[in-house]
Amino acid sequence: MNNFDNLLITLELSNAISNIKLFFTLIFAYYIFIKIVNIKEIKKINVVVSITIIFLVEFILNILNYDMYYNFIFQFITLILVDYFSFKKDIVYTMLNTIISLGISYVLFFLSVIISCVPNVLFRITNDYINLIVLIVINFAVTYFGLKIKRIKNGLIFLQEKLKNEYLNILIFNLSVIVLCLYIILSLVDSLENYRDIVAMLIVLSIVMFITIKKSLEIYYKQTLLVKELDATKIELEDKKKEVEQLEKEILDFSKESHSLAHKQKALEYKINELMKVNSERGTELKEEIGELSKELYKEQAATELSKTDIPEIDDMLKYMQAECIKNKIDFDLQISGNIFYMTNNLVTRKELEILIADHIKDAIIAINYSDNINRSILVRLGDIDGIYSLYIYDSGIEFEKEILEMLGKKPITTHSDSGGTGMGFMNTFDTLRKHNASLIIDQYNKPNKDDYTKVIMIKFDGKNEFKY
Repeated sequence: MNNFDNLLITLELSNAISNIKLFFTLIFAYYIFIKIVNIKEIKKINVVVSITIIFLVEFILNILNYDMYYNFIFQFITLILVDYFSFKKDIVYTMLNTIISLGISYVLFFLSVIISCVPNVLFRITNDYINLIVLIVINFAVTYFGLKIKRIKNGLIFLQEKLKNEYLNILIFNLSVIVLCLYIILSLVDSLENYRDIVAMLIVLSIVMFITIKKSLEIYYKQTLLVKELDATKIELEDKKKEVEQLEKEILDFSKESHSLAHKQKALEYKINELMKVNSERGTELKEEIGELSKELYKEQAATELSKTDIPEIDDMLKYMQAECIKNKIDFDLQISGNIFYMTNNLVTRKELEILIADHIKDAIIAINYSDNINRSILVRLGDIDGIYSLYIYDSGIEFEKEILEMLGKKPITTHSDSGGTGMGFMNTFDTLRKHNASLIIDQYNKPNKDDYTKVIMIKFDGKNEFKY
């Protein structure tokens, strides 16, 4: 008897022994499913129930003695259901991995059959049950130690990702189906009348397998290359995005600093001009001439002496803003209460307070110039207001639009760029608010009228960091 005959005898044992062999093949397939999907936590009760169900199905099929095709279908469906209810995975995902695990189980079974020929020949074993025990032991050893290989001991990664690697999964799926078909063919070899049919089917399956492997690998490598290129492009885009964001941040910081320096520059220019007027030989004469000219042409109100904070930078900025209001024919009033030194030493820096005053008085001047209101006035309240150190700026100009209020502090926004508005004032303000946990409250009273202010901007150093309007 040649080796091929021994192989066929091993594959085609008696019906009872054949069912025992199939039982263990399904058990090994169940174990392979656990390993390739890398399931770590398994309830013992699920394992016991699964093995019991597989045993009962095999027992019933042995009694009913169905055709092998029906037996195989029932066994396959049983294994899918057992895997699905044991591990609660997606049904399509479970079906694919069940087919793959069953295919691997039969591949290892064929390998075990070949290995089992060695002890059969050496010890001339003729008893079917002893042959079966040897086969099962070898099959167990091959399956157990085969899945201990370093590369696959933690499962097959591409089978653990829910069908993300579709091409490779299709390849393994096709190979598993081919293995199962080969098993059926070899199991039926004695019932086929013409061996040429077997050879023809094997040739066709070999061609299909070769084409499937070739095409699947080509598509897989193309997909892998495409994924790498997309990942590289994504990384490059992220780097460019970070560069753009960094440049935007630098531009925004530069704009804020430039905006702040512009106010400081104008205040210093005003102070220099004042000093030059005082020190000029014709200073007194020019002052009288300008006063007379103002009375004749504009009939403007003379600048009143402002209350002092005794902080030079703040007083200079307030005086400069008063001059800007006079130039724009706007009444300017100032009320100071409390200790401003305490305010600048504990709640906000001198420079920050100076810029807050400049930004919001400038905005108030612009708002008034865009209004047709006869009442043209600004009131600044600075210091201890109702028990909280604050800066209030009232004006009689146009009101804020709702869209503008919603965007304040989020990005530079202005509707009056032609009048010197940059939108950076509120950006600076919100930076200062966040730094000192101060609050910004904007109250809008009514439409422009000749008897009252239309709105007030209240900056309160209350530790609440709120924004209300």
